[in-house]
Amino acid sequence: MSDKNDDRTPDDDDQGQNPFEQMFGMMFGSGGQGFPAAGGQAGGMPLDPSMLQGMLGQLQGLLSGGDSSAAAQKVIDQSVPTPDPTISPDLERNSTDAFRLAELWLERVIDPVAGTGEPRALNRAAWAKGSLDEWRRLADPIRKNMSDSMVENLKEQAPPEMAQLMAGAGQMLSSMSQSMFSVQIGEAVASLSGAVLSGTEFGLPLFGTTPVLVEANLPGAAAEMDVDATQLRIWLATRELAHLWLFAKYPWLRGHVETALAKYASGVEVDLSRVQDLSTGTDPAEMQRMAEELRSGMLAPATTDEQKEALTTLENLLSVIAGWSDIVVHRACEALEDRDAIREALRGRHASESEAEAAFASHIGFSLRPRRLRDAAALFTFLEQKSGPEARDAVFDHPDTLPTTQDLDDPLGYDERRQETWAADSSLDEALERILREADSGDSSRTDEPHGDDEGRSDERGDDGLGDSSPR
Repeated sequence: MSDKNDDRTPDDDDQGQNPFEQMFGMMFGSGGQGFPAAGGQAGGMPLDPSMLQGMLGQLQGLLSGGDSSAAAQKVIDQSVPTPDPTISPDLERNSTDAFRLAELWLERVIDPVAGTGEPRALNRAAWAKGSLDEWRRLADPIRKNMSDSMVENLKEQAPPEMAQLMAGAGQMLSSMSQSMFSVQIGEAVASLSGAVLSGTEFGLPLFGTTPVLVEANLPGAAAEMDVDATQLRIWLATRELAHLWLFAKYPWLRGHVETALAKYASGVEVDLSRVQDLSTGTDPAEMQRMAEELRSGMLAPATTDEQKEALTTLENLLSVIAGWSDIVVHRACEALEDRDAIREALRGRHASESEAEAAFASHIGFSLRPRRLRDAAALFTFLEQKSGPEARDAVFDHPDTLPTTQDLDDPLGYDERRQETWAADSSLDEALERILREADSGDSSRTDEPHGDDEGRSDERGDDGLGDSSPR
C-alpha cells in the first residue's frame, strides 16, 4: 500500500496490521505486504479489479472444493475413522430386537407416543451422512454470523480506491463462508462418528422420529466400559426411544433447544487473529495449507457476558433432558444386571469431552455436553420420590417450569420457587384485574352521573324528562 493510504505510525508493529490486508498481500505480492492500489502494482505484479475478482474465486475454490454439500460428503468419506464395516443382517436383527424389548420396558415407566419410525442400525459413515443436513441447519446461525463478520471487516479494512469492488464482494464472501463452513461441519461430524452411539446422544433428534443405534461403535464402547455389549445395546435403545417420546410428547421442547443454541451461536465471532497469523509471511504456493487451517479453529470462544449466559442456558437445557432420560431409563432397565455400571460409565462420558468432541467444538463453535447431568438427575429423583412420576414429567409441561441454574444447584427448593413464582404471577394478575375493574367502574359512574347543571334543570322538565315542549 502506498504511503498516502497507510495511516499507521512508524511505531506500529505487525500485531497492528489488519488481517485482511495481510491475506490479500499474501495472495497478490510477496511477504504479505498489504493491499495493492487499484490499477497499480502489488509485489511487481499489476492488479486490476477483474484480477482481484479472479483471485477471490480461486480462494473460494480452495476453501470449498466446489458444491458445498458434495464437498462435505466427500470430507466425510475421507475422514470417518476406519475400519468402518458394513452392518451385517445379524447386527440389524440384534438392534431391532433391542428396540422391541426397550419399547416394552419403557411403556411401564412413561406413556408411549405413537409415530416413531422403524429403527436403524448404522455404521459411522451412515450416521455422519444421515445427520449432516441437521448439523448444518443447527449451525447455520454461526455460519451467517461468520459470513457477516468477514464481509464487514473486509469492507472496513479495504483501501478507499477498492471500495466499489469490495461493495460487490459480499455475495462472493457469503458463498465462500457457506462452502467453507459446510466442509468444517463435514470434518467435525466425521470426527464425532468414531465415538457416537445413537441418534439422540447429544440431546437432539438428528434423525427425526427414527431411532438409531451406531452398531459400528457399540462393541468398542462396551469393551471400554467393561460391560456386556447386549445389555449396553438394550440400554441405548431404551434411551433413544425415551428421547424420541419426550420430544414427540412436548413438541415445543425441540424448538426451545434450537432457540437456545441460536442465541448462543449469534454471539460467536470469527477469530481474525488466525487470519492474520496464517497470512503473515505465508508463500502464495501454500494457499492450500492456509485454506485447510482456516477451516479449523477460526471461531473465537465465548467471551461476552451475553454469550456466557446463552451457553449456560443451553448446557442447562441439555442437562435437564439428559438427566430426565437417565432416571427414566435406569428405572425401565431394572432387569439388566449391568445397569448401574452402564449408567455410571455413560455419565462419565457425558461429563468429559473427548478428543472428537473437542475437534467438533473447534470446527463449529459450540459443544453439546450436558455438563450438569448428575444435578439434573438428582432433581428428577427428588420430584419422583416426593410426588410421583407425574411430577417428574411435569417439568416439561411448559418452558416456565424448566429447571434453572438455581434449581440444579438446589433441587430441594424447586417446588417452593415455582410456588413463589406462581403466587407472584397470580398477585400481578389480580392487581391488574382490580385496576381494570376499577377503571371500568369509574367510566360507568361518570357516564351515569348527571352533569352539574342538569340537576338544576330537571325541575323545569316534565315527569317524562322531556321538559316543556311548548313554544317560548
